[in-house]
Amino acid sequence: MAGKADETGWLAAVFDRLKVLTDEAIAVVAAAPPPTDVAEAEKRARAVGVLARTAKAVAALKPARKTPDEDEMSEDDRDVSDAELAGLQAEFFARVDHLVAAFERKSLAAGLDREPAARGEDPGAAGGDPGDAEAERRTDLAA
Repeated sequence: MAGKADETGWLAAVFDRLKVLTDEAIAVVAAAPPPTDVAEAEKRARAVGVLARTAKAVAALKPARKTPDEDEMSEDDRDVSDAELAGLQAEFFARVDHLVAAFERKSLAAGLDREPAARGEDPGAAGGDPGDAEAERRTDLAA
């Protein structure tokens, strides 16, 4: 763990130095006299673009500050239980299946000759998703 702390400290020092250098470069471009012709304007625009990308890259190096709670969290910690996750997945797959069916209906109505999409398993069908009836009613109203 000590190596990780050393790396974080080093990265913070590099970030601080690069931030100062980027600020100095921005100050030089800002202090330059206004361009007098198109070539100088294009050169200034390229310099501004380079500085913008540089600032974004330097900002990405900023070390993240961890809270004490984050230090204690593991990858096994999650906000939803396995049952909630299974329910969410079933709802997601039911909605995807509904969208695929709607695309197939529209393809058939448009006269496109396409084969129906096939899925290996149908996790959304097990629960008889109550949203399907509502979605079917909406598509019937739209037709």
